[in-house]
Amino acid sequence: MRRRLLLATLAALPAASARAQAPRRPVVGVLMARDEHFSPDLLRAGLQERGWADGSYSLLVRSAGGPIDRLPALAAELVAAKVDVILALQAPAGLAAKRATQTIPVVAATGDPVSAGLVDSLARPGGNITGVDGATATLGAKRVELLREVVPSMRRLAVLLNPEDPFNKPFLAQIEASAGTLAIEVVPIAATIADLEPAFAELQSRRADTVIVQPSLPLAAIATRLRTLRLPSASHGRFFVESGGLVAISANLVEVNRLLAFCLTQVLRGTPPRDIPVMQPTQFDLFLNLATARALGLAVPPGLVQRADEVIE
Repeated sequence: MRRRLLLATLAALPAASARAQAPRRPVVGVLMARDEHFSPDLLRAGLQERGWADGSYSLLVRSAGGPIDRLPALAAELVAAKVDVILALQAPAGLAAKRATQTIPVVAATGDPVSAGLVDSLARPGGNITGVDGATATLGAKRVELLREVVPSMRRLAVLLNPEDPFNKPFLAQIEASAGTLAIEVVPIAATIADLEPAFAELQSRRADTVIVQPSLPLAAIATRLRTLRLPSASHGRFFVESGGLVAISANLVEVNRLLAFCLTQVLRGTPPRDIPVMQPTQFDLFLNLATARALGLAVPPGLVQRADEVIE
């Protein structure tokens, strides 16, 4: 009897040892204000290119669903869950993660992370944060040029800004610099996510003839309303023009997610974020909604249509 018990115990040892030695599956916490800025399939594809097969890691997603004031509590949840790294999408999420932890690595995807106070510099981030600079501030100037192509007569450009997002300052500065060279008046308008109606009312009272929207605002809802108000608009991403916006330009999402996957892989393999330079995309996509142009009575130059990566009819 004792001999059978001993043999059974010995037979179980290899399996128990294998379980004990199995590598822990890392957990990537994802923090964002709005779901529309997250592309899980593209992120998984980028990670797979880096050798992370499905099942070799897990994603723990926390979204504020719009209100930025919910981000600190969600960041605290990810810290309490002891995730291995936090992927923060846009500046408000990055700042919430920075305040929540100085030890868990953070990979942030945002425009101008230096001005936002997330990193010391692109080459030497410092602290526990690195990531991808989506070049959104410089794209603000490009949006002025695109609107001018479609609306050559524009004289007053409204800029809907998110007062809760520190990125609003470099974003506006780029637009003002570009508009100034074209003798276009810039009208900054604060758009509070909780109640957009005052911003729309001011937009109409200030008699703007075109609008640029900061990317951290609820773009789909704003694009739909601006088309109803018959205002040509520009912002970020395909979903903006799908919802009725006229034109959008943004960093290529496939490349952005590949760069994020690179940063995440480096961090998960033990490289401190301070030693990983902030990545910058080199590919950008231009989206154009011809149906919106027709509804607004605008003639889109053929050259712009040819340059667009995607045209919505």
